Formats: sequence, structure tokens, C-alpha cells
Amino acid sequence: MDYVCAQGSRQGDRESNQDRVAIAERQNAVLMVLGDGLGGYRGGEIAAEMLCRCAIRAFRQIKTPIITDPSNFLAMTIFQAHFAIKQMGPRMQPPMKPRTTCVVCLVQEGCAYWAHVGDSRLYHYRHSQLVNRTRDDTEVDLLRERGILSDTEARAHPDKSRLLRCLGSHDPVVTLSAETVLQPGDTLLLCSDGAWETLGRDEIPRFLGQPMLDGGLSDLLAAAEARHEGHSDNVTAAALRWQGARGVAAGRAPQGRSLTAKAFWEQGQRLAMAQRTKQEI
Repeated sequence: MDYVCAQGSRQGDRESNQDRVAIAERQNAVLMVLGDGLGGYRGGEIAAEMLCRCAIRAFRQIKTPIITDPSNFLAMTIFQAHFAIKQMGPRMQPPMKPRTTCVVCLVQEGCAYWAHVGDSRLYHYRHSQLVNRTRDDTEVDLLRERGILSDTEARAHPDKSRLLRCLGSHDPVVTLSAETVLQPGDTLLLCSDGAWETLGRDEIPRFLGQPMLDGGLSDLLAAAEARHEGHSDNVTAAALRWQGARGVAAGRAPQGRSLTAKAFWEQGQRLAMAQRTKQEI
């Protein structure tokens, strides 16, 4: 695989940094994960850290060269992190309710797959044009998607950060992307709301298009922080620029979907039962 990646985080004007970001690489794949701990609940940074640890551990435990079911892997990783966060909170002294957003992206064989919960985003750019971005789990972004609010109005809305879903709370719904074939120069950006709140989608390519991706990402974080004018949230991002040949569709995730924990485990039970039946025959 031929790519470059970068990550960074700035504390902004908050007393602590509750964002976490991590990148793990292997010969045939790379995984990026980002969590934004909820500031309204104690232990947000702990929840975001647990998310990153669970995701990186799951990625490194894969023994096969290729993850044959990327959507299943991403969903399983996120649900495992969610349950770990929920179990951890009551055991802490004093007990806490740590919560975090989540966005995870897997790149392998020239294809990208991602999943998210909350309002940390993934942007996909090609030739400085936005190809796709995740939809925030908020009422405000739903109104934007329906055309009721413009992008500018949505960014300025007072309820833009009121989440409908997160990890550590009620069982979340994970939104999974379809398989996305990458072309040379494509860039993927994962970022917390501290980054996207002040940077328009058409501004971001100016930073990501710099010759050195790490320098461009650093400039992006600094610009986002400065525009908050002394009231900056934590600002965190990870980026990957694809430099290989055009990927070839592998058909591993033909369409995007949303999945609850219950549906995920029931699906696993059905597959296990079908496998046992096949072996008996």
C-alpha cells in the first residue's frame, strides 16, 4: 500500500484534552480511530482512550492478511468499546458515566470503510472536492441533510452539539459506510467537532492539499483553534492521503447501513448456526 498519514491534537482553551486519536498500520491495512469524550460527563477522556485502545487491539489481533468482512470488524470493535466503557464507569471511584463519540476508518487493498457514532466526522476529498462525509447523530444535521438548514446555519445552530447517540450511554446505533474505492490523491480526514465547527468543507482541502500532509494537518488544527477566538474546544484530527493506484472494488461492503448492538449479535448467532448446520451436513 502506498499512502501517507498524519495525526494531531490541540487542547484549545479547555482545562484538559478529552479527545483521543490513534493510527495503527500493518503491511496490508491501516486503521484510524478518533474519539471526542463528552465534556458534560466525568471521564470523557477515559471513554475516548478506551475506544482507541479497543480499536487498535482488535486491529492488531487480526491474523489474516486481509480483513474479509470490514463492516463486521468495525461494528464489533465499536460495540466492544461501548460495552467496555459502560462496565468501566460504575467501577471507578467515584463512579462515573464516561461517554465519547467515535469515528473509525479502515483502509486496505485501495478501499476505505468507515463507521461512526456521534458528531466526530469523516470527510472524503478527491481533487479538492468533497465526495462524502458522515452525518452527525444530531437533529440539527438531520435538518441540514433535508435541506431545511444550510451548512452555515447548521454550524451556527445552538443545538448543533446535542447528540442523539454516543458510546457509553444507551446502546448506540453504528452507521457503517459502503466500500469506497480510492483514487490517487484521495484524502480521508477524521476530526472532532472542535475542527469542523469553524472550518467550512470547502476550506479543508486547502490544508490537506499541502505537499506535506503532516504540516497541512498541523496548520488545519491551528486555524480551527484560532477561529474559536479564545473559546476553543479540543481540536483533533487524523488524515490519510492515498498515493497508490486506483483501488479495485472487492465487494466486501456493497452498501452502507446502520446497526444496533442487538441486531449485530443476532446476526452473528444466525451466521454461527448456519455454519454449524453446514458442518453437520
